[in-house]
Amino acid sequence: TPNSTISRETSTQSSSAAVSQGYVLPEGRIMPNTVFVGGIDDRMDATEIKSCFGRYGSVKEVKIITDRTGVSKGYGFVSFFNDVDVQKIVESQIHIQGKKLKLGPAIRKQNLCAYHVQPRP
Repeated sequence: TPNSTISRETSTQSSSAAVSQGYVLPEGRIMPNTVFVGGIDDRMDATEIKSCFGRYGSVKEVKIITDRTGVSKGYGFVSFFNDVDVQKIVESQIHIQGKKLKLGPAIRKQNLCAYHVQPRP
């Protein structure tokens, strides 16, 4: 029936999670000139990552995400001073120390404060 086709189309359009290279991206705002980098090995440091991404543009900052004890969580972000083609970087195969990095657009998640637990009075 025509009605079932319409409802299926609207349900797919209402899904706000974008898909990039088979990965479901979180909801939020895409951060311009910033690339998500996953698969960072414990032995990799920010200087090594910065030099690797330098061929795509002038690297502003490399931020490796760590836990409270300072241990790398295995992912981070590379931001650039100038406009870069994030999609081109994401599609390229980047290997550091023989390990392929997982790349994607950097997305600032929304509602970060929505899950903040209020302290008891």
